[in-house]
Amino acid sequence: MSAAALSRNKKQAQAREVGLRPVRLRQDLGAVADLIELAFGPTMDAGGRAAVREMRTLSRSGPILWFIAGLDRAVQALMRGFVWIDPITGRLIGNVSIYPAGYDDLWVIANVAVHPDFRRRGIAEEMMRASLDFAIQQKASGVALQVEADNDGAQRLYHKLGFRTLRGFTRWRRHPYLDPPLPLTQMPDITYLTHREWKAEFALAEQLRPESQGGMGWLRPTQQREFRPKFSFGRTFGMRHEEHWVVRDPRDEGLLATLRTDSRFGSTYTRADVLVAPAYQGELEWPLLNFAIRHAADQRRGLMIEHPSDDENATLVFSENRFEAVRRLIHMLWTPAQK
Repeated sequence: MSAAALSRNKKQAQAREVGLRPVRLRQDLGAVADLIELAFGPTMDAGGRAAVREMRTLSRSGPILWFIAGLDRAVQALMRGFVWIDPITGRLIGNVSIYPAGYDDLWVIANVAVHPDFRRRGIAEEMMRASLDFAIQQKASGVALQVEADNDGAQRLYHKLGFRTLRGFTRWRRHPYLDPPLPLTQMPDITYLTHREWKAEFALAEQLRPESQGGMGWLRPTQQREFRPKFSFGRTFGMRHEEHWVVRDPRDEGLLATLRTDSRFGSTYTRADVLVAPAYQGELEWPLLNFAIRHAADQRRGLMIEHPSDDENATLVFSENRFEAVRRLIHMLWTPAQK
């Protein structure tokens, strides 16, 4: 037997004995892309499919493209984590990614995937435990993840590992090709938020989207720094246009509701957040959404909104304004003390 054949057989034997190991992105990326597409294909949006295509392209590329891609956050997210190698065939059959959220020493788990032929064997649990151990080594304050609302099996596993449910969020989308509605006959006075009102906007967000319930949404904490006026390179040079609108209480100038719109260069959708004070819920959602839809349509964009699934008033208004529920996700959090 040749030396090359002996070397090849040795590598195959090692692969069969591996099982769980850290991800080696240059070696694993193509197989991880195939696994992600197989596991999440039915729920994958256009962005997810594009990411899988980029992963496959990168897996076949040279070192220069790898260096460039390494600067991309999506690739960075895949660089840490664990895979599971089938000890019989040497195939990659499981993957978990873990990466820093970028604030408060929080880490994020994503792409928890096991090949359908190998599920219910404890593979996902072992990869998750290894990821949580890794988070402890990194002195993480916590680990966040999101899971499909109807994936009861995954939620049971995460609860078993010590994750707690924060809140469910629905991603609503209104397509840009839909005609905007006519203005309502009676509209509240919707005007710009002033710089000195950012604390009032933050206070309303704290009341409606507390950090203990998942904040403003996925990896969007309800913290002062997210509301305080600040310089942004993207905003200054026209790559991003963020506007804050409010409905004020005519009696004391307090805020009854706020609308934040975020339009980014080249995007088909404007992203928005709607916050309505409890006493005015069921009354102000409709005019604010009417305003937001028409505002986005003026820029030939659709509207995308991530909103708490338990807000029944908003859910009704979204549906009646021809939004579609793209995904319903449960946000969960694990902290080291819970392990």
